[in-house]
Amino acid sequence: MIEAKNNRIYFYNANKRDVIPVDFPCMSAYVCPHCKKVLAAYYAGKIVDLEPFLEDASLKYHYTMGASNGGQYLLLDDNYHKKGCPAWEIVSLFARGITFSMDVWAKRNEVRSENLQKLCEMIAAGGIPGFDIVQDICGADDPIVLYNEHAFTNMNNPEFDERFERKNNLSAYVDWVAAGDHSKPFEPPIKPKTEAPADLPEDHLPSLEDIKAEANKQSENGAFGDLIYAYTRAQAIQDGVLVDVTETAKEAGIVYPTAVTQALWDGYIVPPESLKGIQDVQGRLWDVLTMFSFSARAMKKTNPDVAESPRDTAQTLFFKVIFQMPSKGGNPKMETVNLKAICGPGDNAEPILTIMLSGED
Repeated sequence: MIEAKNNRIYFYNANKRDVIPVDFPCMSAYVCPHCKKVLAAYYAGKIVDLEPFLEDASLKYHYTMGASNGGQYLLLDDNYHKKGCPAWEIVSLFARGITFSMDVWAKRNEVRSENLQKLCEMIAAGGIPGFDIVQDICGADDPIVLYNEHAFTNMNNPEFDERFERKNNLSAYVDWVAAGDHSKPFEPPIKPKTEAPADLPEDHLPSLEDIKAEANKQSENGAFGDLIYAYTRAQAIQDGVLVDVTETAKEAGIVYPTAVTQALWDGYIVPPESLKGIQDVQGRLWDVLTMFSFSARAMKKTNPDVAESPRDTAQTLFFKVIFQMPSKGGNPKMETVNLKAICGPGDNAEPILTIMLSGED
């Protein structure tokens, strides 16, 4: 069992007396108001294995654990929460605050409405079924939002046909909810009719054989013709153009495969000769990764697009790191270096992270 209350988090197993309970100071935690499960927590302690503390050992696979800033974080898988807590889903554990959470919700559900901010205000006032605000019980972070599609689209118990129309016209439904006058039934927008094109002469239409031949040609050659040569990320790491730092990045709370460019590695991460014995590669690399981690979390809090961007869309983050470098006078100096991190698709379209000097491509 995992519980968070009174600014502490508790791990224990009510069915096994031989399992020694443990608890730690908790900096932030979100608890579902419906099923009472801990959705996310950050605490000053370390749990190596959750299995002894869970009545059902298989539940440990529904949690993600990791280290960050000297503490440990715990995240509950949204799909598991939704199954165990019927109909309620987490809008996003990364988008904190009602406005940011609703921006993510709107993008996910393809809602385009000028009244989204009005809806946020109504949710904050607790007047909209289907949206629950979950506060950080430690008071250190902004709230997150839970969403229940059934409760939201079934306001005022509409007939089945109207419920169906609401789900299929969410943008218009948000406008209707934000208007505040719910005495009238929801009416979906009328879609303009499009005239069928005039009949084309038979010889103008391609034959089925022509279509198949063209499809085969594009499949063989690709949409842009024959592929001449592709330089993969794996080759770049093998050639030394990139340096793989994934294992250290995991310790800094970065979940994606991570590499740094040769220019950053040789120019700043590897300590200069005059500083060897005073500083080492791991310490300077750790400074880069932790500063990126701090900057990324701050950017997610102010820009929900970063948290919920498509996987095939690259994201760029600029940040600064201070390195100790030799000076002409012989005494070390502190140099502020501008860095750039790009998160985008890798060789197999998986999300990967590359950190480089700001002037590199």
